[in-house]
Order: sequence, then structure tokens, then C-alpha cells
Amino acid sequence: MSWQDLVNNNLIGTGHVSKAAICGLDGSIWGKSDNFRIEPAEAQNAAKGFTAKDALLGTGLRLEGEKYFVLQADEDRIIGKKASNGFFIYKTGQAFIISIYEGGVQPEMCSKATGALADYFKSINY
Repeated sequence: MSWQDLVNNNLIGTGHVSKAAICGLDGSIWGKSDNFRIEPAEAQNAAKGFTAKDALLGTGLRLEGEKYFVLQADEDRIIGKKASNGFFIYKTGQAFIISIYEGGVQPEMCSKATGALADYFKSINY
């Protein structure tokens, strides 16, 4: 299964994620949903967020040019929000997964779908 298939089937296909990407820990974009206009620099900034958590909490994070407030950041997960939309970023051994919810998608379900894929990656040492 390709990275694109994992994004489409395990994230977007659940109906609980509006936009998503799988990235390497260096910020390289491995696969993303067709509707996600994430810039390479934004993915790199997200990757840096796991080592500079305090900076993220103060400045927020931009995805698709939109600034989100970062509500929580630790070594495994970053959570952000902007109005009724938001994101979850889950880190695994070699990658991180960005999922955005919008348009009435429930944040808890977005987190659950993203976390399940992250758990799968961890179970196969990825």
C-alpha cells in the first residue's frame, strides 16, 4: 500500500478527517490528500514543533497559509485550532501524520482516526 493509499483509505476514507498528510520526520511530504495544499516549509515547521514545543505554543503553526493556535504540544502529539477547524499531528518512529478537521467533523473522531494510523505505524516500527 502506498502513502497516498494510507492517506485516502485510513484517514480521508473514515469520514472523520477533512485533509491529511503523512510526512517524514525531516518534514518531507510522503503522501497527502488531493485537497490539502500544505507547503513544504509548513511541513518542515510542523516537524520542528516536536523539538521546539514551547515556540509552537507561543507562535502557533501555519497550514495552507492559515495560522492555527497550538493548544497542546508534547513529544507525541501537537493539537491546534482555528475557529471551528483544527488539526492533530501524531508522531511515530519515522514519520508524523497531520489531520485537519473542518466543516462539522468532530475533533474527537479526527483524533481517533489519526491516532489509530499512528498506532499502526508504531506497531510495525515505522
